[in-house]
Amino acid sequence: MIRNFLLPFVDEILSILRLLRAGVNGKVTKNFVTSLSQKKQKFWWPSPHILNPQKLDNKNLWLSILRRLEPTITRANFLTWFQNTAVFGVEGETLVLGVPSAFARDWINSKYAIKILQAASEENAEVKEIEFEVDNALSDGIDPRTTDLKAIFAKPSDKKIYKVRGREEMNITEGGIRSGRLNPRYTLANFVPGEENRLAHAAALSVARNPGMTYNPLVIYGGVGLGKTHLLSAIGHEVITNNPNRVVAFTTSEMFTREFIAAAKKQEAEKFKKQYREVDVFLFDDIQFLENRDRTQEELFNIFNELHNAGKQIVITSDRPPAELHQIMDRLRSRLTWGLVAEIEQPCYQSRLAILKNKTQERRVILDPEILDFLAMNITDSVRALEGALHWAIAQTDLLNTQPTLRELGKMLGKLNRKERVLGLPENVSPTSIKTTSELIDLVSNYFKLPKAEVCGESRKKDLRVARQIAMYLSREILGCGLATIAKEFNKDHTTVLHACRKIEGELQTNESLIRHINAVKKEMGL
Repeated sequence: MIRNFLLPFVDEILSILRLLRAGVNGKVTKNFVTSLSQKKQKFWWPSPHILNPQKLDNKNLWLSILRRLEPTITRANFLTWFQNTAVFGVEGETLVLGVPSAFARDWINSKYAIKILQAASEENAEVKEIEFEVDNALSDGIDPRTTDLKAIFAKPSDKKIYKVRGREEMNITEGGIRSGRLNPRYTLANFVPGEENRLAHAAALSVARNPGMTYNPLVIYGGVGLGKTHLLSAIGHEVITNNPNRVVAFTTSEMFTREFIAAAKKQEAEKFKKQYREVDVFLFDDIQFLENRDRTQEELFNIFNELHNAGKQIVITSDRPPAELHQIMDRLRSRLTWGLVAEIEQPCYQSRLAILKNKTQERRVILDPEILDFLAMNITDSVRALEGALHWAIAQTDLLNTQPTLRELGKMLGKLNRKERVLGLPENVSPTSIKTTSELIDLVSNYFKLPKAEVCGESRKKDLRVARQIAMYLSREILGCGLATIAKEFNKDHTTVLHACRKIEGELQTNESLIRHINAVKKEMGL
């Protein structure tokens, strides 16, 4: 009896398994769903949602579409244009596709819309059209709605050591990125933003993260030594760090002209054109030096057009705005204004001081804050001049074991610019001739910026104690004063002075900071 009761159920189960097997083999059709529905009427079914194939969520739907697209598009273009995109949903028969910028929308719509629609229809037969929606939040690269294409579509060749096209472009090695043209010291991390360069810095950061999709071309202009080349190299480093598959070309007007002339002489014009037309990011420094070079301008114009039409990022620097490049051909000059033009102005005092502090940290050198303040106050024309003066101060510290005094800095700055009055120093100051312990205490107190009464007092604070011991030591070693004479000036007994002198003598063997202080005080004494 039990056997007869179970047989109909066994037959139904086998029938359902056959239907499921057909579905697994890729034969899922409307008849499949209809048959299951009929079985449900005769037989118990655990849950209605199993009856109908579940729709993919937006992220997985887009991933499925991308898997269909990826073989039909070159890898560079696929990663460039689809990295920061997402499906926002399906509204009726319309697939809503999110893109990070209006430029990306226009480009994807004109180049890939048909392919996307075809792939979307294969995933969801209800989709009949595509609508693009711009959402700037997608551009940051961390939006949860997007898919990490670099990780999902990674290929073994991505991790190989290779050299990027071009004789002097990027070398990618296991040790990191090396380049014959990009300055390794110029990165976005060590660029100091301020009010005078905030727009240029923000734009550089944007194009480095999303090349070809935001400001294209980006033109950065400003005076000599203000950081234009720093930003240009920094963009190249950032692009390659984020995606080693991208090809970055960095050149200057002089390099470009030299290569163009050499290629023409060797009848290798096509090779020259290919070198620059097959890049993802084109960095061109000091375009103003192309003025009156018509043939070279013509070639740059052609390269510009081809790269821009292909959605490749172009960044150009100049010493003045495009409108003032009067000897650059009109059609090239007009194209420089298509994207964003950002100016870098002379840094303010606060920015100059921040740059100096940043540079000392990079060099792992400790300089008296007064020195940095003095340099920031007096050097106003360029960052390059600021760094040059800082290097001089660091060399004094490293090579002579003494930090330069403000008087020495003033003398050095006076030689660099005789017409400009040096700020922060009294006029016509000459080295002081110290003859007595009292005068020496005054000098040491001024050097350390401490009250003389406290230097001669009873406080055991470290800065006061060090200043007091240095004054005692120099009084004995340089002025030749006796212990009793020195003790009387400090209201101490001679054993305290003897202890201070011996302590300084011992620490001079190992304490470099103390050596620098004593040498600096000696210079203030005129020695």
